[in-house]
Amino acid sequence: MIEGIGIDVVNIDRIGRLSEAVKQRLFHPRELEDASALALEVQSEFLAGRFAAKEALGKALGTGLKGISLQEIWVEKQSDGSPKLCFAGRARILVGSRTVMLSISHDQPVSVAVVLLQGGCDGSL
Repeated sequence: MIEGIGIDVVNIDRIGRLSEAVKQRLFHPRELEDASALALEVQSEFLAGRFAAKEALGKALGTGLKGISLQEIWVEKQSDGSPKLCFAGRARILVGSRTVMLSISHDQPVSVAVVLLQGGCDGSL
């Protein structure tokens, strides 16, 4: 059973203008490391997709990201190339045992992400 769906759109250039200090607050260290391994012209696109995924998760949860550190949520690339949301701390508790499905797409000037929550525990605290 579908328990939540969220979508978010992020302007790629806006992410590119962020200071390194702000990026360190918004992104998990692994995301920043993965971005730094990419060509400069696609780093902002990559991070915009990751930020959109975090915001879409908050919408799918129905709670927003209130009380969750954005570093408790990160996106990893699976062996087949598809993105997977990963969690730690309070984010992991809120997601519970639900299946989280994620899709990210980019088309200048924006990145978009859709998150679908399905089945399992509602993650209530």
